[in-house]
Amino acid sequence: MLRLMLALIAWTFAANSPALAEATRWQVVPSDSKIAFSGEHAGNKFKGTFATWEASIAFDPADLAGSKATVTVALASAKTGDTTYDKTMPTADWFDVAHGPSAVFETTAFRAKGGDAYEADATLTLRGFKVPVVFAFTFTPGGDRATLSGSTRLKRLDFGIGKGSDGDGSWVSLDIPVEVTAVMTRNVLPQ
Repeated sequence: MLRLMLALIAWTFAANSPALAEATRWQVVPSDSKIAFSGEHAGNKFKGTFATWEASIAFDPADLAGSKATVTVALASAKTGDTTYDKTMPTADWFDVAHGPSAVFETTAFRAKGGDAYEADATLTLRGFKVPVVFAFTFTPGGDRATLSGSTRLKRLDFGIGKGSDGDGSWVSLDIPVEVTAVMTRNVLPQ
């Protein structure tokens, strides 16, 4: 009986604790959002996007400790518009979609940088590698909608991408900028 009472007291405290309250949940509007990447191949610039991805986002500037985001990207959905690039990216030396079809980005902490600017510490899991990344972004709320725009720069060899065919970066740039724009609507929980 004492254990049950202690458990109930602990649950009541946790449920009502502002530090443990969940941040505002957001639903991404896919038609207005994108994840883009760019780089150079043989001196020519290229740009691409991931057509298929999902995001679970709970973010509140007033509750950064309670904020969290997880983004899962279907690697086979990468498209540049260049047939050669688009056929090469899914192969074993590049994204290796046969053995790992998704990349997963998970935040571990957020920092306010002033105004509407923030940084997220995160882990990006890709091709079996888990690599820490910093994602700088702006968050612009407007009623029940918000826009998140941000970027990071990935080192492709950190994930073994292209290591066998272009490990020294002679053909494809070693640094790959990634830009994200997410237009979101506030999730309204049923009463």
